[in-house]
Amino acid sequence: MMFLPVLLLLGSNAPKFPLTVESIMRGPALIGHAPRGLRWSSDGTELKFSWAKADGSADPGYKSYMVKSDGTGLATDGVRPFKEKPFTFPPSASPAKSVYISDGDIYVRDPALKAPLRLTQSAETKEDVSLVCDGTSAVYLHEGNLYEISLGDHKVVQMTDFKPGDEAPITGKAGEAALANEEAELFKTYPPEGRYQAVGAARRGGGGPRARSYSISPDSTHAVFTVSQPASPGKPSDVPNYITRSGYPEMIPGYEKVGEPQSRSKLLVVNLKTGGKTEIAAPRPARVSPLRWSPDGKYAVTWAEAEDFKDAWLFCFDPKSDKVSVLWNEHDDGWVGGPGRNLLGWLPDSSRVYFESEKNGYANLMTGNPATGESKDITDGQFEVSRVSVDAERSRFIFVSSEGSPFKRHIDAVSFDGGPRQKLADYSADEDASFAIAPNGKDVAVVRSKPNHPSELFVNGVQVTETPSAEWLSYPWIDPTVVMIPARDGNSVPARLYKPSHWRKGGPAVVFVHGAGYLQNVYDGWSHYYREYMFHNLLVEKGYAVLDIDYRGSAGYGKVWRTAIYRRMGGKDLDDHVDGAAWLVKNLGVSKDRIGIYGGSYGGFITLMAMFTSPDTFAAGAALRPVSDWANYNHGYTAEILNLPQDDKEAYRFSSPIFHAEGLKGELLICHGMVDTNVNFQDTIRLVERLIELGKPNWEVAPYPVEDHAFNLPASWTDEYRRIMALFDRVIGPGYRKK
Repeated sequence: MMFLPVLLLLGSNAPKFPLTVESIMRGPALIGHAPRGLRWSSDGTELKFSWAKADGSADPGYKSYMVKSDGTGLATDGVRPFKEKPFTFPPSASPAKSVYISDGDIYVRDPALKAPLRLTQSAETKEDVSLVCDGTSAVYLHEGNLYEISLGDHKVVQMTDFKPGDEAPITGKAGEAALANEEAELFKTYPPEGRYQAVGAARRGGGGPRARSYSISPDSTHAVFTVSQPASPGKPSDVPNYITRSGYPEMIPGYEKVGEPQSRSKLLVVNLKTGGKTEIAAPRPARVSPLRWSPDGKYAVTWAEAEDFKDAWLFCFDPKSDKVSVLWNEHDDGWVGGPGRNLLGWLPDSSRVYFESEKNGYANLMTGNPATGESKDITDGQFEVSRVSVDAERSRFIFVSSEGSPFKRHIDAVSFDGGPRQKLADYSADEDASFAIAPNGKDVAVVRSKPNHPSELFVNGVQVTETPSAEWLSYPWIDPTVVMIPARDGNSVPARLYKPSHWRKGGPAVVFVHGAGYLQNVYDGWSHYYREYMFHNLLVEKGYAVLDIDYRGSAGYGKVWRTAIYRRMGGKDLDDHVDGAAWLVKNLGVSKDRIGIYGGSYGGFITLMAMFTSPDTFAAGAALRPVSDWANYNHGYTAEILNLPQDDKEAYRFSSPIFHAEGLKGELLICHGMVDTNVNFQDTIRLVERLIELGKPNWEVAPYPVEDHAFNLPASWTDEYRRIMALFDRVIGPGYRKK
């Protein structure tokens, strides 16, 4: 069950790893890419997978491998044939017939006929043709409406009648106006009027509702339309690219900012026998997902998510009565979310649907009975369930669980009816983790990691792969200690602590802030931020202590933790870092004047808030690709946490660093890719102008002209982290001078 000892893998002549910024930032050249694509043979004797072992190249390519079920016999694919399970096609209502479209007309292919039968003779466009009614008719889309054509007499009947002008586009008080008012308040100078030509085009068309797609029920009795009501076009946030082949600036299409009207959708179910129509729509503005039919076709279910993110409804459709009911309602005063958001599936016998709910404060597994409307807890504890799948042969669910500790993961099985849970294998929470259960239901292949070692493949507990280079393996990488930071509100905040073995009181410390907000980085496994992990080892070697905190808003700790940042980003999440700094001073004897902070994306945002609103806590900060103004970010992420900028001005003012920039005292470094299509470089440009107008001297910006949100080039990574190291060394490290 243990990773292979390094001493057994390395000879005395193995290259030693030089712990420098340049070496660290080689990335995949050092650690390769973890195994992926696990799939068992039909008899369960072999496992096939893809793997990219570090081979010295900058980005090693994946190759196919096979291994026996006992973990032996690793070989490249092609040495012997792999026993694939034959692919079977799903049952068809009329397997002898098929329909297709050619040159705008519909044809029937029938084994009883010598040549295809042409059903239509017109130039009208036709799309998505399907057989229905036991193969006696076909349905198709034409200009957003559904038509049925008889295979016998070729008679065409229009089934729906959507008209483009039935409803006006969704409009509203756009966030654009709120942002314009903010600009006038923040800045005194602007580029000359008309200097820049407006670029970009509307990303969404106007007009009334229209059918975007449709599907047919398993028994071919009902057609289901997804009908969308588009929003009025909003102004896109295109990104200028200055480094181009032509030598001229070019625009990269971008998103619309938070606050713009969003499209809505509903479902329209058409009874192909009676022509009756049933609408599936939420009680208030929402988006409705496509229907999921039960295997026997007796019921169908779907999730609808409210436009304000505070409700989700699980709808059930009964095709016998053409009635719609609400099977479950998930509500949150902040926003509906969690690791099982929108999970939905059917048990093989069609008796129940399964989904996840945070009703007890944690994402747990439930089932619902469409016939009775009753729901049942399958798991119900203070732990989180994710990656749910169905083992039909053994009537059980397979899932990943954090039961027992939020820092550990394991693969569990539980009966469709709930009850005792069976642990199948240990797991980890890193992004490369995956697993596959053999056909016998017992043998397990798992890709998992340790805090100081990337993910590797284990088959029934036997380690199969060793991915990093020998050079990388030669270094004694730190297994950081998990500590609990007492927060000012009485909670305990998890963190990873990296402490030098030669630690001396009065030394410096760096607090790292992970990105994404909703992400877990304190667990028994390889960090999502593996370059930063190696950088932390370098900091420790130079005498710094490092603290990596799963602050409020992080994943893995339940609903209350997740939504603690509602309307207050930079509130409790920042408090956790300030409290972490105080813990370092009290428990390690870190000098209170020698604490730095850094992070990227959401971590960059927290770094800015720390430097602006808690300037006496952090003497130096490196904000990487930071959000400086949430009114400048996209809708899907921001609106669920802060509502809309035109409706909740207070939340945006509290949460946006640009409104607190006057508080800067320490040394600030900002690093940002200029073609960042996630957090636009404009965020940094606006903050720079704000700092200039405030007369702040102690900051600098490093722009990266060819980099997006996640850097790609090792040279860019190296330059960025050299600057971060130079900042810390100068302000809180060896160059520190007591004031």
